Amino acid sequence: MNESGLDLSLYLHAFPQIPTTRHIFLERNLFPRAGYMLSKILPGAHWLFIADRTTWPLAGPAMVASAQNAGIKTAEYIIEANKPIASDQAIAALQPHLTGITAIVVIGSGSLNDIGKMTAHRAQIPYAVLATAPSMNGYTSSIAALLVDGVKTTQPCSPPVACLGDLDLLAETPYRMIAAGLGDLLSKSVSNADWLLARQLNNGTYSTKAAALIDKSAELLADVAGKLPARDTTAIGQLMASLCLSGLAMSVAGSSAPASGGEHLISHYLDMTHYALGESNDLHGCQVGVATLATAALYEKLLALDPTTIDVDTLIDRHPPWATYESIVRERFGPLTEAVLPHAKAGYPGSAQLRGRLEQIQDQWEILHAELRPSLRGVAAIRTELLAAKCPTTFAQIGVSAERAQRAQTHSKDIRARYTILHLAAELGLAHEWTTGLSHLI
Repeated sequence: MNESGLDLSLYLHAFPQIPTTRHIFLERNLFPRAGYMLSKILPGAHWLFIADRTTWPLAGPAMVASAQNAGIKTAEYIIEANKPIASDQAIAALQPHLTGITAIVVIGSGSLNDIGKMTAHRAQIPYAVLATAPSMNGYTSSIAALLVDGVKTTQPCSPPVACLGDLDLLAETPYRMIAAGLGDLLSKSVSNADWLLARQLNNGTYSTKAAALIDKSAELLADVAGKLPARDTTAIGQLMASLCLSGLAMSVAGSSAPASGGEHLISHYLDMTHYALGESNDLHGCQVGVATLATAALYEKLLALDPTTIDVDTLIDRHPPWATYESIVRERFGPLTEAVLPHAKAGYPGSAQLRGRLEQIQDQWEILHAELRPSLRGVAAIRTELLAAKCPTTFAQIGVSAERAQRAQTHSKDIRARYTILHLAAELGLAHEWTTGLSHLI
């Protein structure tokens, strides 16, 4: 039992056949013991510590001292950029520094974690991460989010063998990053609905074991939101533990589906257009929190829909062939087009497939309704929780205009083939209608 009052060992060792993180340490006064803890887990000849100019002063010297006190030889790689970008270029830059290295330890969050994770995976070196912010759920996942040719992609990789978090350091994180962590997690309602939707309508897979982990992750957030602005250490520990379980669920499922649906596509679209077109962006989790409200609103509209109003023949007649739709994608994505096109094409249905899906919706409406409703939370409930934690709840609060917000909601489906409420709204011919004006309310 650690000082966060949480013991995650039951979950960490429940899937021996699946490569997952086996050690999570969330404690106060962690640094003096960190080197010894990791020396029992990582091969100890020579560790490379990776950080950036922001995260290194927070924990770098303390982690290196702790490792050296445990008899470990250490090296350092400090990324100069204030906001590192996880990309193949960033990973390639690390290659000359891996000679003789037996383990990698990242000090950071977000992109640093993805850089270290994928570097270790490609080099087949064990990896651990010291979390500097409870800002996202990717710490313990078996995927890395990389920017490839301007498109935010998720790529499989080995998860860290250990994740550490000093609760006092996590509580001192800039508050926007704490808000981002909660925003990332509150997507569970809509991302799970998307996962179920894909299973029902697009032959997707679904893991009840991973879903159970997501449910447990959500349970850890009970009564946490209102305590976060005061930086309550116990609440921060619960938030971080919830993030770790969410990441573990992705490892168990073998994809990001348990914790990432249409709301994440909206966030990725905002990031992609930021890097490619110079448009604004915010922290990933803050974007996800707002996008969760948007996709929850779409689900409310879907569940209120009368299935007899779906005119299948008219929708098929209006459905353009791929050659026509390709030109629409090109117009929408400009310099990102060539990178987006393979994903858009993979997710674009032919007329026969679309007809089958629309008829299935009509024929199995009650089944679909019953499947989705238990997973979903209303917009009002999600907004209340975000407000309690002083998280952004509108696109304007994350620097996104109403026009761009609508673009994100209607265009982002084309950056990923995995089926979501965004794809369904488009196929019903209702995406524009359902999102018009919504960006002003959210």
